Amino acid sequence: MRNGNGVLMGATNAKDLRQLLLPFFVNGTDRRSLQLFIALMSAVIAVSLGLMAWTVVIVNGLITHFLPADLITGLGVMVDFAGWLVQSRALAVLTVLSVLAGGLAAWPLRGMNCRRRVAWLYVLGSFWLLLIVNSIIVLFTYFLRDLTNSFVARDVDSSRWGLVQIFVLLGVFVPAIYAYNFTKSAFANFWREAMTLRFFGAYLGGRFFYRLSSTGSVDGVPIDNPDQRIAQDIDKFTEKSSELFFELVDSCVSAASFAVVLITIDAWILFYVLVYAAFSTGLIAFVGRKLVRLNYVQLRLNADFRYSLTRVRDNAESIAFYGGERSEWERGVDAFFAAIANQYRVIRASSAVKSISAAFRNFSILAPYILVWSVYFKGEIEYGVFSQVSVAFSVVTRAFSFIVDNFPDIANLLSNGQRLSEIGHGFDLSVGDLETGPSLSASYAATEATLLAPGVMIHVESATLKIPSGERTLVRNLSIDLDQESRLLVVGPSGCGKTSLLRMFSGLWSSSSGVVASRGFREGVIFVPQKPYVFSGSLREQLLYPDVDLDLNQERMYALLDSVSLTSVHQTLESSEAFMDWPRVLSVGEQQRIAFARVLLAKAKFVLLDESTSALDIPTERAVYQLLRDAGAGYVSVGHRSSLLPFHDSVLELDREGGWTLFDAHDYAFPQA
Repeated sequence: MRNGNGVLMGATNAKDLRQLLLPFFVNGTDRRSLQLFIALMSAVIAVSLGLMAWTVVIVNGLITHFLPADLITGLGVMVDFAGWLVQSRALAVLTVLSVLAGGLAAWPLRGMNCRRRVAWLYVLGSFWLLLIVNSIIVLFTYFLRDLTNSFVARDVDSSRWGLVQIFVLLGVFVPAIYAYNFTKSAFANFWREAMTLRFFGAYLGGRFFYRLSSTGSVDGVPIDNPDQRIAQDIDKFTEKSSELFFELVDSCVSAASFAVVLITIDAWILFYVLVYAAFSTGLIAFVGRKLVRLNYVQLRLNADFRYSLTRVRDNAESIAFYGGERSEWERGVDAFFAAIANQYRVIRASSAVKSISAAFRNFSILAPYILVWSVYFKGEIEYGVFSQVSVAFSVVTRAFSFIVDNFPDIANLLSNGQRLSEIGHGFDLSVGDLETGPSLSASYAATEATLLAPGVMIHVESATLKIPSGERTLVRNLSIDLDQESRLLVVGPSGCGKTSLLRMFSGLWSSSSGVVASRGFREGVIFVPQKPYVFSGSLREQLLYPDVDLDLNQERMYALLDSVSLTSVHQTLESSEAFMDWPRVLSVGEQQRIAFARVLLAKAKFVLLDESTSALDIPTERAVYQLLRDAGAGYVSVGHRSSLLPFHDSVLELDREGGWTLFDAHDYAFPQA
């Protein structure tokens, strides 16, 4: 369901969940992939049951072989169960079933990558350890029953030995529960690693990040804070979904195990527990039904407030020059109070859920007294059974009240899943190479490069360019060919589409009609924006960006910096590998010179310059253009200064109506103010 702004407010649908979950386990996201996932999960369950059966038999054999008979009286239940497994041929059946299931699962797993096979091993190990932990808990209830009976009978020796047995059992339980918790947590972390790599790779691949930045939406759904969705929402989604999944499995296993215990005491007890759990679950679900939507909205509002703080950090100097502190305060406070107001709604809804949950949880303390009242006072059970019923009732109630106990977490999980599925609609998460990241050639793929004649770097034929999000025409029916000898200056009034034209030349924007073909980055076409991209890191990394595989020794690096008048930069550094916050260290003019150094290092054949010398003085501007000429590079420049004319052979003048005129540079004069 969508509100008036087109924001999805309902829970994540089944298709969205498949898109998020299945790529980690199988090779696709369609219905057949879902069927394969279910089949493999069934096979893993069968194999884990077989492993557990053999674990019981082997442990029982070791205990009965190495321990005296009088020391294992409390383990009678396990001894009897192990004997039943062998005598009833249940062990043989489970063994055959697990071997067949493992063999069938091995076939599709062969066609999967190593990461997916490891994921299924994590699931198998977690299931097996879960069964071991659950068996220890069931065994504990029998030890507790015998201990309680010993206390009631005032049998000191039996009570003392019962305590020893329980402590020994706890000594086994601690490493078992540690191994289980470690395995399922490591699985969640492993899942986060894979999912983050896939989302990050898809976000950067195919310039999706640029399209999202330009339009702000995917399939008409606004996408806010993609950084938060990838960095934080994936972490929360994988951690919470794996935690809830294993809790659900634990609940099912516990319910099955302790249901048998309750049936052996009185079958009506199990019936009453089921009715109790169903009623409490329904009531909590009804009261807390708004939490999913409210938590989704809270995630967005928190991200909006965080972005207001990030905006101040990224634009600190401009804000300080404008004296815009008050304006930033007002906008930030508005975002903050919106988050606070919605958080109060979340608190009201979650408090209602927690209050009802607490009431049912406290009532469960009295429930065992009521359930065993009849059979106990009739003398049909010993008092020790009461302790066993208390534990069994607690476990079975928790199992059947899974939704009640985890409703807030489920609501948060669905909200995280919804935010991830929204951004995931923009790319195919089942593609196999997302985890290796986008290649440099893929990121800078040439547009219609096969249409280019030899020697031509950019070919434009009857191309019309419009703003992607509107109907306004920037350039109409433009035809031009640019080779490595071309040096074109693009001029025109502000807002006429000069920078947009360079976006079309580089392939960032597509023409609405006509043909545009470009050699692309790998064949020597480089785009240099007015404010170059610099980042925190070493000086070497700045110069090598984006192709870090280029060979650059220190002598060559310093000579390159000297050629673009950046001698002072390397002279102040102790090492070219020193980590620096370059956006703060370098002025805009120095950043522009870094950009020209990158162009020279990459040996560009053709350069698209978007007012790339606007922060340089005239002598430095002449010097860098001369460097491009000496390197034999062609270029297209956007600029407003007449000092650029001597370095260009032709001038393309645009107007605000989509018209254009091509001049010889010697015949062009800039309009007088």
